[in-house]
Amino acid sequence: MLFLLVSPVRGLLVPVDPSDASVRGGPSRSSTPIVHIVLDELPTSTLIGADGEVDAERFPNFAQLARESTFYRSATTVDDLTTEAVPAQVTGENPEQGRLPTVRDHPRSLFTLFERSHDLTVVEPITDLCPARVCADIRPSWRDRLSSLRSDLWVVVRLQLLPADLRDGLPAIDRVWEGFETANETGAGELRGGSNLKRDILGRLARNDATAGFARAIASLEDRRSSRPPLLFLHSTLPHGAWRFLPDGRRYDIDGVEFPGLASAGWTGPQWQADQGFQRHVLQVQYTDRLVGSVLDALRASGRFDAAAIVVTADHGAAFVAGQPRRPIGAENAGVIAPVPFFVKLPGQRSGGVDDRAVRTTDVLPTIAAAAGVTLPWKADGMPASERPVDGAAVVSVSHAGEPVFREPLGSVLALRRARDVFEARLLRRGLYAIGPRPELIGRRVAVRSGGARRIALDPESAVIPSFVSGELEGTRAGTELAVAVNGRIEATTRVYRENGTSRYAALVPPASLRAGANAITVAEIRAGGVLRPVG
Repeated sequence: MLFLLVSPVRGLLVPVDPSDASVRGGPSRSSTPIVHIVLDELPTSTLIGADGEVDAERFPNFAQLARESTFYRSATTVDDLTTEAVPAQVTGENPEQGRLPTVRDHPRSLFTLFERSHDLTVVEPITDLCPARVCADIRPSWRDRLSSLRSDLWVVVRLQLLPADLRDGLPAIDRVWEGFETANETGAGELRGGSNLKRDILGRLARNDATAGFARAIASLEDRRSSRPPLLFLHSTLPHGAWRFLPDGRRYDIDGVEFPGLASAGWTGPQWQADQGFQRHVLQVQYTDRLVGSVLDALRASGRFDAAAIVVTADHGAAFVAGQPRRPIGAENAGVIAPVPFFVKLPGQRSGGVDDRAVRTTDVLPTIAAAAGVTLPWKADGMPASERPVDGAAVVSVSHAGEPVFREPLGSVLALRRARDVFEARLLRRGLYAIGPRPELIGRRVAVRSGGARRIALDPESAVIPSFVSGELEGTRAGTELAVAVNGRIEATTRVYRENGTSRYAALVPPASLRAGANAITVAEIRAGGVLRPVG
């Protein structure tokens, strides 16, 4: 009872009184359609090449957006955690330590500013910033919240307290933010006979999960029954891990191999494992690109794109460097944690451009308000992006959970980002699936010995395909180079790593290399001179 009612968690369980006037931001009048998309864990360096331009081949929809909007290439986040970075965008205020991502702690926001002039569609799977009077349809009751909390805490307690051999088979808690028992690769068909609690949790996740959120956004843009302009706020948990999506939306089965080389402290394995993580990250960003494009296409089809104010950005970045944390921010990884994509399409804007102003993510709401012709009724820490100077000496201050932890000139941060841009361009020069120790072997034919290959089946109609090949090896040293062949053709190269005393390997093969029905997977050790020795 003390935990629920006296600790700060009370703010997550007990809703704000809808009649509380303190959560009202004041009336506004605007006819401008508004779209604000926040992606999760997307560094600017992933989208751009060494030339500083959006990679149109890998990310055609982001590139199209860049041609139609202003791409603020030097924009940086103000916090390295979602729970602080997202509120900063919708309030225009810097994070403060101890504030929760709730209406109670953030009473003035994008939602209160436009609630009287716009039809709001809000997808926020992590934060709770939209007042219940506006977003009652996505707010679970306090009873549902307690039930979800009870279910999730029971999973966490067992993971924390049970011996290792008794933890096998427990749900993972690093894939979603709630509903652990029902969200780990669970489909609606698997809940037959399940409890009402499980169905409630799954329903809530389906309403706000990464992919369903885009579907809800598109449906709202297609609905033309209201005379009021739409305001769409979409926070997606993509492309944040766990990385499991391919560019076309199909998934690969992780099979218990979540993040090789990545621990809670950061990338503890060698750099090649961080590069494999980056490979999977890029594939998931390509799927995210497709989803963002579908929302913008729906906006065009509705006839509102030209008149709309659009902001597409991210909450923070992510690092893929051995010996460094994926987050939080530090002097070594600041170039991929602080810089985030920041696209602004103003009403009537028809041509795009690159702008290197020292933009911060607290500028999102002031930028939207200015584009919609509305004056903020409170003093924001941010300002319209177009009013920022181009200033390499501008201080980039990034907090962690609201506590200031990083402070460096923008020029220093961008220098780190450009170095990463060059590294990524070199890593990807032979193609995304060629990342590995011996890319020159891709395409080489190998003999498929009877009984010496592993057989996997592909159902072309399935949403899950066996593109992620992993397994265990006996008597093989860590670091040994391997070739992975599909139906007699090498499609990937990788290395052996050690985990819990076992030699393992993991590699991604192109979906196009798999044919309907049975496929023969051959794993071979790469020896001197490119000699291949098949292994079991």
